[in-house]
Amino acid sequence: MDASNGCSQCERARRVLSFLCFDIYPESFFDKLFTFRHLHGGRKALVIEWWVQYLRADLYFVPEAGEAARAVRQLDWSATPLGPPEGWPVQLKTAVQIMLASLFPKAVIWGPDYTTIYNDAFRAIIGETSGWMGKPLDQIWKDAWDELGPITRKAFEGEATYIEDYPLLVSRFGHLEQCYFTFCYSPILDSDGRVGGVMNTLIETTGKVEAERNAKLINTELAHRIKNTFSIVQAIATQTFRTDGESEHLRSFGSRLHALANAHEVLRMGRNSSGSIENIIGGITASLGVEDRVHMEGHPITIGPKGALSMSLVVHELMTNAMKYGSLSQPEGIVTISWKSGWQDGEPTLYFYWEETGGPRVRQPAAKGFGSRLIEMGLLGTGDVRMIYRPEGLQAVMTAPLRQIQSEGRLDTAEGT
Repeated sequence: MDASNGCSQCERARRVLSFLCFDIYPESFFDKLFTFRHLHGGRKALVIEWWVQYLRADLYFVPEAGEAARAVRQLDWSATPLGPPEGWPVQLKTAVQIMLASLFPKAVIWGPDYTTIYNDAFRAIIGETSGWMGKPLDQIWKDAWDELGPITRKAFEGEATYIEDYPLLVSRFGHLEQCYFTFCYSPILDSDGRVGGVMNTLIETTGKVEAERNAKLINTELAHRIKNTFSIVQAIATQTFRTDGESEHLRSFGSRLHALANAHEVLRMGRNSSGSIENIIGGITASLGVEDRVHMEGHPITIGPKGALSMSLVVHELMTNAMKYGSLSQPEGIVTISWKSGWQDGEPTLYFYWEETGGPRVRQPAAKGFGSRLIEMGLLGTGDVRMIYRPEGLQAVMTAPLRQIQSEGRLDTAEGT
């Protein structure tokens, strides 16, 4: 008969246990975990079930919830190198409590035998099916111990380790598989100031690594097709503009086409669909052979594909004009390009500066061609450009909202660009 059925002795015993352990568990916890039954034909009034498994005062630091916490409570720790929990150092108890309460994959590795205690998130990564709790780490990761062993020993010598996308060949579900992990080993000091254990924090990145690898293959194939397309367009233009009077137009067209191709290459070489300002300008100056005469200043700023293509065309046009009519047409002339981020009308803004020195005297052109109109469209085609025709050299100041120029938006007719 259960205590709920009116046995006063069982109810009294339940209250005593609740009072003795009130600082460990709430009273309602006992109602859920204990069953008080009469022994048939015996004088003893009750049997306390689950006492050893669920109400061990020496495991006060172990949270109630979770499969890993339950495994910690049920394990006979006296059969492990750590011994009974009442003898564990406070540093180990604290580390285990923090680890078990975390939702991020973690494990505590303690002592020279590398005895391992882990949480539910870590349990999912190692693919546990039976009893790794309290086992040595070299058994849990036996297939990868040649790689992990030196890292673990280094952590126990006091040196923390952080590694991203580390390749490991592991067997978790009955077969070997190539996996990737980002993890950190952090030493835990004992009361004597020596390394007693290690906190292992990790996350599996196999999916991310494989996705990046596939994206790289697709990106390479796409770049190859884009180059072929540019080559075909160039060939068509060459066959179309064959007369002597159109040769200058053909050269301008080919040069602008090359600027577009360079912008695509910069985007392809980046880790995603963005490119840095320095790489975009560097590609243009290198293709024109003037990299030694162009000075760049500015902190790293990455811009998106739409901004990269617009900037490539504008900078290419400014550079070719400088080579024809401006500072780069003279042996001592140089171009200084700088950029910075700031605020304009309460919005983060990119400021882009162009300055020519050492060239012939400058006059504002009487007529504007396609190239001039292209420059005046600015970095995003919005016309935020100020051209200053100083006698000693051209200056240009361009601005663009940083959020827009860094966005993943593409050039399309819907945006009018």
